[in-house]
Amino acid sequence: MLNNVQNVQVSDTTKGEENYDCWQHQYSMVKQEIRTSFRKRRDAISFSDRMKWDDLLLIQFQTLDLPFVEYVLSFYPIEEYKEINTFIITDYLHFKNPNLHICYPKTNMENNSMNAIVCYPDSIFETNGWNIPEPIGDEIASPSQLNIVLVPMLAFDVNGTRVGYGKGYYDRYLKECRKDCMKIGLSYFEPVDVIDDRDEFDVPLDLCITPQRTYVF
Repeated sequence: MLNNVQNVQVSDTTKGEENYDCWQHQYSMVKQEIRTSFRKRRDAISFSDRMKWDDLLLIQFQTLDLPFVEYVLSFYPIEEYKEINTFIITDYLHFKNPNLHICYPKTNMENNSMNAIVCYPDSIFETNGWNIPEPIGDEIASPSQLNIVLVPMLAFDVNGTRVGYGKGYYDRYLKECRKDCMKIGLSYFEPVDVIDDRDEFDVPLDLCITPQRTYVF
């Protein structure tokens, strides 16, 4: 495991857990290789493993020493992609603060931008051109209001660089957020050593949580 990686603080609160990920050796890859490889890895996850790993991710999240959170930008997990269940994370945050504003992204494909839309229990979602559910509301939270952004991803490296789905919406949006806004990744898998083709447009994560541990960058 990567417990002794330089410049990364690792919080491990699941000591004694069965090693859930058998593909743990260190390596480096480029983004397109990562997208292909990690999509296959995610496709291979069983339903029972996903349920167990989601619970472990929540346990890890609950150990974080978070500031008071008023606004969080989450993402709607796509079952087809076997994405992490973010609803249990936002439910926990809402339990901590019943007045929490939970936002979801709404993209503008014409100018490649996105907004954080404040959502409510009765908010309606519609799928966009990529089959991603998006809210149809128009109450926008500005980037400066956000305390936490839960960032969708396929993989990450030990420097906090993430690989998403390749459209760049989040990297552009995160540049507009406050410096103290916590950019948190959620991953079923441990990090690769290095993403070889990172560039100046990549916005690194502040934290990344896996079922076994939390990486602080």
